[in-house]
Amino acid sequence: MIWLAVGLSSVAAGFLQTVTGFGAATVLMLVLPYFYNMTAAPALSSSICMGLAASLALRFRHAIRLRLVLAPALIYTAVSILAIRLASEADLHLLSIAFGIFLILLSGYFLLLGEKVSWNAGPLSMAVCSAVSGACAGLFSIGGPTMALYYLAATREKEEYLANIQFLFALTYAAGLPARVYSGAYTASLLPMTALGIAAILAGRQLGLSLSRKLNAERVKKLVFLYVGITGILTLVQQLL
Repeated sequence: MIWLAVGLSSVAAGFLQTVTGFGAATVLMLVLPYFYNMTAAPALSSSICMGLAASLALRFRHAIRLRLVLAPALIYTAVSILAIRLASEADLHLLSIAFGIFLILLSGYFLLLGEKVSWNAGPLSMAVCSAVSGACAGLFSIGGPTMALYYLAATREKEEYLANIQFLFALTYAAGLPARVYSGAYTASLLPMTALGIAAILAGRQLGLSLSRKLNAERVKKLVFLYVGITGILTLVQQLL
């Protein structure tokens, strides 16, 4: 059961991130906490997503602009590593409650405010987005939404947006993995599932590349975040009862 669940969710994750630029970790974290605790699930999600981000960054490498990636990556990584260390010492029940609340807020933001909020790609917005994303990535492996706001404002074309946000994800996932290993969140027992997840998420990537021009990315995104909100409510109810 777990192999099927991880495989199918990874395909969906690869498809969504290829179409919208982010969301793979969100999809995986709707499934993985049912099989792993709230330290192992983000660790596994990050390791799977690292393969996808690296492959997309490589595909669109001609559009990477280092000036758009290096400073955000440093801030994101520093905050993420701090959050990983805090999560390793946190009460898992409280962390699960926080995760449910986080999913509800994330869903509400994108469904109600996502199209109404605009950002300027200045140093302050870069620092804020990077820090918030790093904290969310370290705790829950979901750092994409806030960084997407920054890169949508900082880039002009879809390929430039995809190239730079995926390169940032690849760098920060790689930098955060040793911290997850050191904290005990990522262990050798997760390697087989990581291999399956990477193979499946790359299959989802190919599907996304094939269908991206035929799909309404905003509609796909709204459906996903509606499900995110429902999952958040169910997670919160389950932990409080």
